[in-house]
Amino acid sequence: MNRLEWTLVIVATLAIGHVQVQADEDRIEALEARIEQLESAGGPGIPLHLSWHNGPRMRSDDGSIQFNLSGRVQYDFAGFDADSELSEVAEFDSGTQFRRGRIALGGVMHEHTIFNVEYEFAGGDAKFLTTFIGVRNIPFLGTVRVGRLLEFYSLEQLSSNNFHTFMERGLSAAFNNYWANGIGIHNSVFEGRGSWAVGAAKRTDNYGNSQAGRGENLSARITAAPVYLDNGRTWVHLGAATIQRNPDDNEYRVGSRPESSIAPTLISTGPVPSDRVNLVGLEFAAAHGPFSVQAEWHNARVSLEATDEFPHDGHANLNGFYVLASYFLTGETRSYNPATGTLGIIRPNHNFRGDGHGLGAWEIAARYSELDLNDGPVEGGHLRNGTLGLNWYLNPTMRVMANYVRADLKESGTADILQMRAQFTF
Repeated sequence: MNRLEWTLVIVATLAIGHVQVQADEDRIEALEARIEQLESAGGPGIPLHLSWHNGPRMRSDDGSIQFNLSGRVQYDFAGFDADSELSEVAEFDSGTQFRRGRIALGGVMHEHTIFNVEYEFAGGDAKFLTTFIGVRNIPFLGTVRVGRLLEFYSLEQLSSNNFHTFMERGLSAAFNNYWANGIGIHNSVFEGRGSWAVGAAKRTDNYGNSQAGRGENLSARITAAPVYLDNGRTWVHLGAATIQRNPDDNEYRVGSRPESSIAPTLISTGPVPSDRVNLVGLEFAAAHGPFSVQAEWHNARVSLEATDEFPHDGHANLNGFYVLASYFLTGETRSYNPATGTLGIIRPNHNFRGDGHGLGAWEIAARYSELDLNDGPVEGGHLRNGTLGLNWYLNPTMRVMANYVRADLKESGTADILQMRAQFTF
């Protein structure tokens, strides 16, 4: 190869190299532009770590992003033995049912914004329950939520039914309104040893749709834990709450079953003409080691409106209360959160293993409750219940419950109820 040919080869090689270098530079510039674009949009992504804490949890390293999946299944059986007088008032049929079947997804987005979506499937018709969006860590206000919320009323109502001592709430829970659409504001006080909450809500259908004639409600609650010792082994809870209701279509009604969801309704006021109902509730609970007590009293002051069918005005005072005591044979303590004034999960000291080395947690309990819906022209009935309970917590997610209920409808008769529940939660 002569000198000219060598020169042409060298020139061609240099040209090709220059083209390759330019192409690489173009690709690098394109990649840098893409990275800058991703960074300006919030980054290429935030790593999430999957874990189990009483259910599947996903969270970022700093906790600013969290997703929590939860659910529950409660399957009930109930058998009845009613005397002949009470059988004439209502028909008692033994049976089974899925008391609750729920799934929920909640969490935290970018540290301060929160959300929750919860569906109930029991009964064959899916519906919204606690479903909201909100902002937390707001100075003074604490947390603000809007959506379908529980009203700020009653220790039993605001504590999850996953952790109730008995299968059903006490008779006075008939006054609870449960879910309504609106806004709720709550915060802890006294360095996490108390709480306050206020809310405004409007009654809607099961999907949050508002209709004409639906009532508006205002609620407020305060709680305090004057005693909280030994990492929660000893505590005392005090609480008070109130609700002002404008009943749907100016008609108020309240009634109750005898603390069994399969039992028939035994007392009811029927529709009472009223433009306003003021509810007041007082709460007390305490625990010392394995022993605990709990009580609530509720009063509904109903403003009566005279009509042709109901020629009465003035007021009617309807009342209800319960008191219960429980004892863990295996030494556990009822869980309590003083910052929210609510009861929490039970964790056995030793989960059930089936090999003789773990018994789970065993709890015995007794409760007495009354609901008096008679006052003046309102004659809804007077019901009294005595209940004995036995709970076996196999682990934090599985529980078996057995309740014996003695229901006494004043001036009508009595019924004996034996019921059981298998419950799984996560």
